[in-house]
Amino acid sequence: MMQFIQHKMKLGTRIQMGFGSLVILFIIMSVFALYSVNSINRQMQAANTYAIKINLCNNMQKAILTTSRSIRGMLIFTDESNMRNDEQNIQKAHNQFDQSMTTAKNMALTQARQEKLNQIQNLNDQIRALVDQIRELTRTNHNAEAKVLVSDKFAPLMNELIAQTDGIIKEYEQATKEAMENADGTVHMTLLALIVLVGAGLAIGGGLAYFITRSITLPMNSIASRISEGAGQVAAASGQLSASAQQLSQGSTEQAAAIEETSSTLQESASMMEQNLTNTKQAAGLSGNAKQSADKGNVEMQEMLDSIREIKDSSGQIAKIIKVIDDIAFQTNILALNAAIEAARAGEAGMGFAVVAEEVRNLAGRSAQAAKDTTAIIEANIELSANGVAVAEKVRQALDEITGQSKKVSELMDEITAASQEQVQGIDQVTKAMIQVETVTQQNAANAEESASASEELNAQAENMRKIVLELSTLVNGTKAAIQAEMEQAGHSLHHLTHQSYGGRINQGVEAIGALKHEKTQLQPAQQHELLPDKKTKKTQVVSPEDVIPLEKDPHQF
Repeated sequence: MMQFIQHKMKLGTRIQMGFGSLVILFIIMSVFALYSVNSINRQMQAANTYAIKINLCNNMQKAILTTSRSIRGMLIFTDESNMRNDEQNIQKAHNQFDQSMTTAKNMALTQARQEKLNQIQNLNDQIRALVDQIRELTRTNHNAEAKVLVSDKFAPLMNELIAQTDGIIKEYEQATKEAMENADGTVHMTLLALIVLVGAGLAIGGGLAYFITRSITLPMNSIASRISEGAGQVAAASGQLSASAQQLSQGSTEQAAAIEETSSTLQESASMMEQNLTNTKQAAGLSGNAKQSADKGNVEMQEMLDSIREIKDSSGQIAKIIKVIDDIAFQTNILALNAAIEAARAGEAGMGFAVVAEEVRNLAGRSAQAAKDTTAIIEANIELSANGVAVAEKVRQALDEITGQSKKVSELMDEITAASQEQVQGIDQVTKAMIQVETVTQQNAANAEESASASEELNAQAENMRKIVLELSTLVNGTKAAIQAEMEQAGHSLHHLTHQSYGGRINQGVEAIGALKHEKTQLQPAQQHELLPDKKTKKTQVVSPEDVIPLEKDPHQF
């Protein structure tokens, strides 16, 4: 069995077999559980129906007993109030019995049950007829005859009805008991069956998991061990190649930095020396002009502030004068009012004086209104003067800032002089950088040859790894798919590509580095920068395991 699973089945088929067995077992358990639940539900519904029928029979008995109690009450308490209450109770009992009987007949499923219910209905009809006779006798005060009728006829019929309903109740109780016992038995049987099925599922699942796991892990461990050995050899060779490549990369970086430093220093030194001189002259002139303008602006701004403050003070004095005028107008108005009162007291002799007083009062009102209007205008002028003072203060502050900036300009001029000195030092570094370029270039050529020899060793290890990958592909996809993949792949393509990537490209790099020494003097600085290697460029393409070992990603491949 183990050999068959390991050599004849694909990995996807093994996994499908394991999960398929568990799914089939789960379906069987689900179907059995649904059938058991449905059976238990039917039995519980039957028990519930019997309980409803028992309740209906009990209601019938309660109605008969209520009728009996009401009749005894009519025989004992003969007053009109008690008689009326007893008759109402009897009527309610009749209604209760009729409702219960109708429901019970509708729920009866057998002819025998219908016949028993009809017998009970006949007894109830006889009892109702006797009840009507007893009620009639009690209304006519023939209680002795009514008592005889109750004891001789009513009581035996009532006992017979109760006995028959008790028989039906016992039958329903027995049926309910049987239904509950059947449900309980179904529950126990279901639990036992589920336990057996779960145990079988665990056993089957555990066995399949063991065999499938063993069929995968054993060959995987063997292949992993061989891959580990090959990986160790590849790691040793790649370590040598990595060290050489690191030196080559470091040398190329130093070469790029030196060439870039040389180019930028030569170009920037000449232009910055001339530009610094021009900027220094212009900055000196602008700094002097700015300082003179700022000083002049400060003086004129202070004069403007003084003028605005004087305007504000004058407006305040005018406001005080207008206040005095307003007070005079108010007093004049009071005097005109007093004069009008005195003219009224004088009668006709004071009519002319009253006219004059009215005119004086009108003039006083007009003076007060003019004073108010003038006051509003002056207050607006005072507010505008205050705003002008604030704006002028801000302008003065801005001029102070301009003066400070002028001082900073002078400091920048000093820094420009220091920068010019540093540029002279940069020119001295140019010669040293060019010497470093020659040395690093020679070292890069030697490192490139070492990288080429190390790459040949990696080629041999890559071929070995390809064979191991083929075995992994056989394990995952099966023998047929692995052979087809091998036929589609060219026999020596991997070796050719590896040689092209490591040997051929490194040799080309050595030739390019040698040619760079002779051509660098003929290139512009921008063109020399284009020939430099990018520090972020990947030197070795990383191959993902998924690109070499085909995995079963799609369901249709299993």
